[in-house]
Amino acid sequence: MSKCIPIKDGIICLCKTDFECPLCGYKYTEDDYYKRLYHSKHGFIYKTCKGCKTKLGISSNIIGDVVVWLKSEESKF
Repeated sequence: MSKCIPIKDGIICLCKTDFECPLCGYKYTEDDYYKRLYHSKHGFIYKTCKGCKTKLGISSNIIGDVVVWLKSEESKF
């Protein structure tokens, strides 16, 4: 969850960049995914979980927090 802190002449906004696999709870840090996500043309990436070997979708929202979902739960339009 992001947090904004007012300071003199501005605001500092902090965002959550670490996440856990929604299925098995394996913990990831920014070093595990950031470079690929930064260079992504679509704004999201897929990564295989190191713990349970399921495909995860990884993106960030408008305030900078990381959003993670299971690829198997995506809906096709």
